[in-house]
Amino acid sequence: MKYYKFICFLAFVLGMSTWVQAQNTPCTGSAYSTNADFFRASASAQSGDATASKKKAVITARTAITNQIKAKAEMAAKSQSKFGSAEWEQFSDLIQMVTRQEAANLKVICENSRQSDGKYKTDVVVELPKTEVLSAIINQLKSDDKLKGLFEESKFKQAF
Repeated sequence: MKYYKFICFLAFVLGMSTWVQAQNTPCTGSAYSTNADFFRASASAQSGDATASKKKAVITARTAITNQIKAKAEMAAKSQSKFGSAEWEQFSDLIQMVTRQEAANLKVICENSRQSDGKYKTDVVVELPKTEVLSAIINQLKSDDKLKGLFEESKFKQAF
């Protein structure tokens, strides 16, 4: 009987620790994924310093979100039938510049830091509104003398 109680107690403790661990892993799930309204990216980093851990995680997430935006914009650019090879190169440079500028405005929507064995681990999720990114890209395209005459805004918006 004691053995049975011990096994039940052990199972209960193991179950509770698993549940608590699941509760202590924020920054996951569909609420933190890219959707129709926001580009989102998550990252983790570890360091002996809490501030450095957060900075590393944010930099990694920023890189991930800029890669998402660049990929989406390049896919949408395929809708531009009037672009030649020179325009593609110019468009690519423009996208790179816009994503760098927009990444400066990203918002940290989730942050979780914890310390273990003298090291800090930080998880972050960052986001950028898709409408703001799209507007910035379109405004840059419209302000470019060479591209604005070839740019088909409605096709780009639809593909983006």
